Amino acid sequence: MRAFVMKMSPRFFFFLSSVLVSWSSFADSTTLVENFRSLQEKSKDISPELKTVRAFRSQKKAENYTRFTSHLPNVNLVLKREKDFFEDKNAALRALGIGVLNSSWAIQYEWSLVNFNQIQNTRKSFAEKDKSEIDVEIKESEYPIVFTTYFLNYLLAKYKTAAVENSLKKAETGKKEAQLGFDLGQKTKIDVLRSDANLVSLTSKKTSYIEEEQNAKNRFVEYSGLEQKDLDFVSNLSEEQILELISSLSSVAAKKEVPNLRASPKYQSLEMEEKINRLALSDFTRNEYPDLRIQGSYTNAADSWEGTLHNPTRSHTVALVLTIPLFSGGSFASSHFEKYFAKKQIEYSIGLKKQQLENDLNTTLIRINALETLVSSLTLNVSQFEELYRLTSKSYQLGKSSLFELLEVQDDLLDSKINLAQNKIQFYTLSQNYLWQAGL
Repeated sequence: MRAFVMKMSPRFFFFLSSVLVSWSSFADSTTLVENFRSLQEKSKDISPELKTVRAFRSQKKAENYTRFTSHLPNVNLVLKREKDFFEDKNAALRALGIGVLNSSWAIQYEWSLVNFNQIQNTRKSFAEKDKSEIDVEIKESEYPIVFTTYFLNYLLAKYKTAAVENSLKKAETGKKEAQLGFDLGQKTKIDVLRSDANLVSLTSKKTSYIEEEQNAKNRFVEYSGLEQKDLDFVSNLSEEQILELISSLSSVAAKKEVPNLRASPKYQSLEMEEKINRLALSDFTRNEYPDLRIQGSYTNAADSWEGTLHNPTRSHTVALVLTIPLFSGGSFASSHFEKYFAKKQIEYSIGLKKQQLENDLNTTLIRINALETLVSSLTLNVSQFEELYRLTSKSYQLGKSSLFELLEVQDDLLDSKINLAQNKIQFYTLSQNYLWQAGL
């Protein structure tokens, strides 16, 4: 019995160590995802794109009140000082108190009771405010998708750099082995030259990938409003950790449901755009409607500023003014034709955009289905290349495979891993954008 226990102990310890390694990897991945989520929450308040649409919404809210004040009475203080160029000639008249009064101040007021243009501008302003609210909701609902996509693209570029660095280490070892084998007469000069060429090629790739990584990092920081130091938690990740984080963030199940266009944020934005454009049509015929307003003034006038306060000539007027357009050179018919054809342009334009939205969703769904199949195939492909690389390495060590075959399999494995990560990210972006745009 004791011998059996001793015999099983190595297997047991191997199993236990495997479990501990898996649990440690899972814990690290969970911590990284939590750090990413906290960054995403932090970015919602400082993202330049979100701050821009929120500022525009605040502007439209302020504009609403500005438009509303056009329906309220407005009062102005008018100060007036005139110069009499025939002062000497009019001196006698001024002495009698009937000369020119060259100093005056007045309070003028006006209240527009019915003005079609003001009414339409106010309605348009309120519609623009509603659209700005929808635009903020659209950006805020789309933000997690775009934020994650930028971050995944940065991780992908970082993964390429990490993967090529590992390949470089293997290439340097391969070069030493090839040189040693050549010195011992076991390898040919061709093996040495191929190992040198492979090292140069990988070094060139590394330079390109480092630049790509920095560009992806800059784009993410610019979009999110974060600082580059906020990404320090992923700076020292291994190739496997980066790939696992990409898989964790990009794992999503595609919902192949029929689009609900009425609930689509973009469709609702198009509806509001159509409403605003229709309200703007009133500009073509705004001069054809009557205008009703109250106007008045209270004036103190004298031949000096002091006189306007102590001994002024006062006047106070109030008028109800109705303006009715009668003739404008025959523009009545042409302005209505302008309005009619402008309305047709709106109908055609918005109708086309709605049709394009529906077509884009259908096309995206086809691409999602194709990518889902492709990701499954690429996952299997990576597993096959990993096994092939393992077998080719053993075969090379035994002298049954050439260095060229080993390097070729190594390059294929690297490309297959990068290709898989790229398509996973693309699948995530497309599927999440589809659900968002389709109103699901």
